[in-house]
Amino acid sequence: MQRPTGITILAIVYLLGGCCDLVMSCFAMAVGDRLLEDTETSVDVTPALAPYLPLRGSLVFWIALCGTGASLFKLCAGAGLWSLQPWGWRLALLRATLKLVSHLMAAVQGAITPSGILGVLVNGAVLVYLSRPRVRLALAGAPVASLMTAR
Repeated sequence: MQRPTGITILAIVYLLGGCCDLVMSCFAMAVGDRLLEDTETSVDVTPALAPYLPLRGSLVFWIALCGTGASLFKLCAGAGLWSLQPWGWRLALLRATLKLVSHLMAAVQGAITPSGILGVLVNGAVLVYLSRPRVRLALAGAPVASLMTAR
Protein backbone atom coordinates (compact mmCIF):
# COMPACT_ATOMS: atom_id res chain seq x y z
CA MET A 1 0.00 0.00 0.00
CA GLN A 2 1.18 3.47 -0.77
CA ARG A 3 1.93 5.60 2.26
CA PRO A 4 -0.83 8.19 2.85
CA THR A 5 0.34 11.78 2.46
CA GLY A 6 -0.62 12.65 6.04
CA ILE A 7 1.53 9.80 7.37
CA THR A 8 4.45 11.04 5.28
CA ILE A 9 4.05 14.58 6.62
CA LEU A 10 3.68 13.35 10.20
CA ALA A 11 6.73 11.09 9.86
CA ILE A 12 8.86 13.93 8.47
CA VAL A 13 7.71 16.30 11.23
CA TYR A 14 8.48 13.68 13.89
CA LEU A 15 11.88 12.87 12.40
CA LEU A 16 12.95 16.49 11.99
CA GLY A 17 11.53 17.49 15.36
CA GLY A 18 13.20 14.51 17.03
CA CYS A 19 16.56 15.43 15.51
CA CYS A 20 16.25 19.05 16.64
CA ASP A 21 15.12 17.98 20.11
CA LEU A 22 18.02 15.54 20.37
CA VAL A 23 20.56 18.24 19.46
CA MET A 24 19.01 20.65 21.98
CA SER A 25 18.99 18.01 24.72
CA CYS A 26 22.63 17.14 24.11
CA PHE A 27 23.47 20.85 24.18
CA ALA A 28 21.59 21.25 27.47
CA MET A 29 23.48 18.30 28.97
CA ALA A 30 26.75 19.94 27.95
CA VAL A 31 25.62 23.27 29.43
CA GLY A 32 24.57 21.50 32.63
CA ASP A 33 28.01 19.94 32.89
CA ARG A 34 29.59 23.35 32.25
CA LEU A 35 27.42 24.96 34.95
CA LEU A 36 28.53 22.28 37.36
CA GLU A 37 32.19 23.01 36.59
CA ASP A 38 31.65 26.76 36.96
CA THR A 39 30.04 26.39 40.35
CA GLU A 40 32.94 24.32 41.63
CA THR A 41 35.45 27.05 40.72
CA SER A 42 33.30 30.09 41.56
CA VAL A 43 34.54 32.37 44.34
CA ASP A 44 31.95 35.17 43.98
CA VAL A 45 29.10 33.31 45.62
CA THR A 46 26.98 34.30 48.59
CA PRO A 47 27.70 31.81 51.38
CA ALA A 48 24.00 31.07 51.79
CA LEU A 49 23.72 29.93 48.15
CA ALA A 50 26.97 27.96 48.00
CA PRO A 51 25.52 24.58 49.06
CA TYR A 52 22.85 24.73 46.33
CA LEU A 53 25.01 25.70 43.34
CA PRO A 54 26.12 22.16 42.37
CA LEU A 55 22.47 21.15 42.09
CA ARG A 56 21.89 23.78 39.42
CA GLY A 57 24.12 22.07 36.86
CA SER A 58 23.08 18.60 37.93
CA LEU A 59 19.38 19.41 37.57
CA VAL A 60 19.88 20.80 34.05
CA PHE A 61 21.74 17.63 33.11
CA TRP A 62 18.98 15.31 34.35
CA ILE A 63 16.21 17.32 32.73
CA ALA A 64 18.16 17.26 29.47
CA LEU A 65 18.63 13.51 29.82
CA CYS A 66 14.85 13.11 30.08
CA GLY A 67 14.52 15.32 27.00
CA THR A 68 16.95 13.05 25.18
CA GLY A 69 14.74 10.07 25.96
CA ALA A 70 11.67 11.93 24.70
CA SER A 71 13.43 12.94 21.49
CA LEU A 72 14.55 9.34 20.88
CA PHE A 73 10.93 8.25 21.43
CA LYS A 74 9.85 10.82 18.83
CA LEU A 75 12.51 9.61 16.37
CA CYS A 76 11.35 6.01 16.80
CA ALA A 77 7.74 7.02 16.18
CA GLY A 78 8.75 8.91 13.04
CA ALA A 79 10.79 5.97 11.74
CA GLY A 80 7.91 3.60 12.43
CA LEU A 81 5.44 5.85 10.62
CA TRP A 82 7.80 6.26 7.68
CA SER A 83 8.17 2.50 7.30
CA LEU A 84 4.43 1.88 7.94
CA GLN A 85 5.04 -0.30 10.98
CA PRO A 86 2.24 -1.00 13.48
CA TRP A 87 4.51 -0.05 16.39
CA GLY A 88 5.06 3.33 14.72
CA TRP A 89 1.34 3.95 14.87
CA ARG A 90 1.26 2.95 18.54
CA LEU A 91 4.21 5.18 19.43
CA ALA A 92 2.75 8.15 17.55
CA LEU A 93 -0.62 7.59 19.20
CA LEU A 94 0.99 7.36 22.65
CA ARG A 95 3.11 10.46 22.05
CA ALA A 96 0.16 12.55 20.85
CA THR A 97 -1.94 11.35 23.80
CA LEU A 98 0.76 12.20 26.35
CA LYS A 99 1.31 15.63 24.81
CA LEU A 100 -2.43 16.31 24.75
CA VAL A 101 -2.81 15.26 28.39
CA SER A 102 0.14 17.44 29.47
CA HIS A 103 -1.30 20.48 27.68
CA LEU A 104 -4.75 19.85 29.16
CA MET A 105 -3.26 19.50 32.65
CA ALA A 106 -1.54 22.86 32.18
CA ALA A 107 -4.88 24.34 31.12
CA VAL A 108 -6.62 22.94 34.22
CA GLN A 109 -3.92 24.48 36.42
CA GLY A 110 -4.27 27.82 34.65
CA ALA A 111 -0.77 27.67 33.18
CA ILE A 112 -1.74 27.35 29.51
CA THR A 113 0.02 29.55 26.98
CA PRO A 114 -0.86 30.32 23.36
CA SER A 115 1.62 27.65 22.27
CA GLY A 116 -0.12 25.24 24.67
CA ILE A 117 -3.46 25.96 23.03
CA LEU A 118 -1.86 25.31 19.65
CA GLY A 119 -0.40 22.10 21.08
CA VAL A 120 -3.86 20.93 22.18
CA LEU A 121 -5.24 21.58 18.70
CA VAL A 122 -2.34 19.95 16.84
CA ASN A 123 -2.12 16.87 19.06
CA GLY A 124 -5.90 16.49 19.00
CA ALA A 125 -5.79 16.63 15.20
CA VAL A 126 -2.99 14.03 15.15
CA LEU A 127 -5.08 11.71 17.35
CA VAL A 128 -8.12 12.12 15.10
CA TYR A 129 -6.00 11.53 11.98
CA LEU A 130 -4.30 8.44 13.40
CA SER A 131 -7.72 7.02 14.28
CA ARG A 132 -9.04 7.21 10.71
CA PRO A 133 -9.71 3.79 9.15
CA ARG A 134 -7.50 4.38 6.09
CA VAL A 135 -4.54 5.37 8.28
CA ARG A 136 -5.05 2.40 10.60
CA LEU A 137 -5.26 0.14 7.57
CA ALA A 138 -2.00 1.54 6.17
CA LEU A 139 -0.27 0.94 9.49
CA ALA A 140 -1.81 -2.47 10.22
CA GLY A 141 1.36 -4.38 9.31
CA ALA A 142 -0.46 -6.87 7.10
CA PRO A 143 -0.93 -6.95 3.33
CA VAL A 144 -3.89 -4.83 2.31
CA ALA A 145 -5.53 -7.66 0.34
CA SER A 146 -5.71 -9.87 3.44
CA LEU A 147 -7.19 -7.03 5.48
CA MET A 148 -9.83 -6.31 2.85
CA THR A 149 -10.94 -9.94 2.62
CA ALA A 150 -11.09 -10.29 6.42
CA ARG A 151 -13.90 -7.73 6.62
